[in-house]
Amino acid sequence: MKPKYCKISTKGQLTIPKDFRDELKLNEGDEVLLYIQDGGIVIKPKTTHIGMLRGLLRDEIELNKAIDFVQSERKKWRI
Repeated sequence: MKPKYCKISTKGQLTIPKDFRDELKLNEGDEVLLYIQDGGIVIKPKTTHIGMLRGLLRDEIELNKAIDFVQSERKKWRI
């Protein structure tokens, strides 16, 4: 989907374009998660169950570093 420019209102509000809301299945009253990444704002739909969290931080975590960390922690706990 192509990026779009939006304006922030005097109250600090931002309207998410309809095609973006449709793509994310967002409706009036739904909550979203906001965080800053690489000098920008990322908006993600609020999760309603743990399964929706899968892949949320995929871009923020280096997989090999995470695997190495988990393996080193497991070694510490072995008797």
